[in-house]
Amino acid sequence: MEKPVNEACLRNQQAIYEALRLHFAGSRSVLEIGSGTGQHAVYMAEHMPWLEWQPSELAPALPGIELWRREAGLDNLRSPLELDVRCHPWPLDSLFDAAFSANTVHYVGWPLVEAMVEGLAQALEQGACFCLYGPFNREGRFTSEGNRALDSWLRERDPDSGIKDLAQMVERLEEAGFDYRGEQAMPANNLLLRFTRR
Repeated sequence: MEKPVNEACLRNQQAIYEALRLHFAGSRSVLEIGSGTGQHAVYMAEHMPWLEWQPSELAPALPGIELWRREAGLDNLRSPLELDVRCHPWPLDSLFDAAFSANTVHYVGWPLVEAMVEGLAQALEQGACFCLYGPFNREGRFTSEGNRALDSWLRERDPDSGIKDLAQMVERLEEAGFDYRGEQAMPANNLLLRFTRR
């Protein structure tokens, strides 16, 4: 089996790291939701050696993540955790003081977003930082033609998926016990949203 490669990860990992290294400067352990291929996990763990990085994904993706992890040989990168956000409580042996998720919420329907938010509220310590990366709409409007095309493609494969509205995302996290700390513009019409667990 060859390591899975996502070209988008290669394009955005440097920009994401530049943001996360500031937000996670005082953190110790990060739970990544929806680690995909595992590329981000390796890159972030390598560039932020003070962090213990915990990747997580559904079972079919775990072998690919493990290939990346083994090749990297990083002491601060844990074996990937099998995690279905809908299965509560999550199978965690301790709380985390940071969490990260990239390009996940637009690939799923709102019920899975709700499940992720509910799980994160239980998985994070008070004061923990949560960073969420991806495209978001503003007041129900697309911020670029590229995002409009992405949304159409997503809905063709899954009518329940699609780019989420920024205000709705913030509201749901605030309801779950998070404070919104702001957004950061990222390349290719993406945003990095930052929250703190109350």
